[in-house]
Amino acid sequence: MNLVQLSREQHAGLRIDPAKAAATAANVHLVRIVRSEIRKAAAQYPLFFIKDGETGAFHLAALMGLEPHENLFWDGDTLDAGYVPLNLLRQPFYIGGEDALAGVICVDLDSPALDPAGARAIVEADGSDSPYIAQVQAMLGDLARGQAPTQALVDLAVSLKLVIEISLDITFDNGARCTPTGLYGIDQRALARHLATLPDFETALDLAALLLSLEQVAGLVRRKNRRIADEAAWFEPGTRALERAG
Repeated sequence: MNLVQLSREQHAGLRIDPAKAAATAANVHLVRIVRSEIRKAAAQYPLFFIKDGETGAFHLAALMGLEPHENLFWDGDTLDAGYVPLNLLRQPFYIGGEDALAGVICVDLDSPALDPAGARAIVEADGSDSPYIAQVQAMLGDLARGQAPTQALVDLAVSLKLVIEISLDITFDNGARCTPTGLYGIDQRALARHLATLPDFETALDLAALLLSLEQVAGLVRRKNRRIADEAAWFEPGTRALERAG
C-alpha cells in the first residue's frame, strides 16, 4: 500500500475502474463497520467483535468468509449482497491523520483500481469535483463520524460484560471442517439482564441486531457448500476425460 494525500494539483488526472475497485474485496473475509451500518449489515452478514492484535481493543466487523482471504459473497464480478460495507465501497480511498473528523482524503497509489482508462474521474473537465469523488467524500465522512458512536457502543458492551468469545466448529457437505477463531459476540443472557440499564432504545436495537446477526453464519456455510460443489463439478469432466484417455 502506498497512501498519499489526495491533491487536486497532483492527482486531477487519476481515474478509477469501479470493477477493479470492487474486486479488491475478493480476498477480504473480515471488514470493519461503524455503528450506523449495524442493522443494514446484520441482514446480510454475521457481525462480530474482533480484537486488535496490538492493542487488544475491540472493533466491529462483518464476516464475509469462513477462512482468511475468502469472500463468499464475491461471485467473480461483483459482491452478491444487498448491502456492501462502507469500508469496501470507498476503495481505494482512505481517511488520513490521527483525527478522523479533521483528517484528509488519501489514495492508495498501488491500488489496481487506479486505471488511466477507468470510467470514474476525480476532477471534471471544468476543474470541479466529480460526482464520483463527492460520493467517496460522503462515505469517508460517514466512516469518520461513525468512529465515536461505534467506540461508545463497544465500550458499553465490554463494560457490561456482554461480549463473549464465539466458538464455531463447522463441517461442510464434503466432510471438510473449519473452526474460525478470534470472534466475539453478544451474550444473550447478559443482554437480557442489562436491558433495563441500557441508555436508550437505539442502543438496545443495535445490540440485539449484533446478537441476531449470528444467524447469518448458516448462510455463509450454505455459500461455502455451493462453492465447494461448484469447484468439484468444474473439475469432474476433466477427471473423467483423463480416466478415459488412460
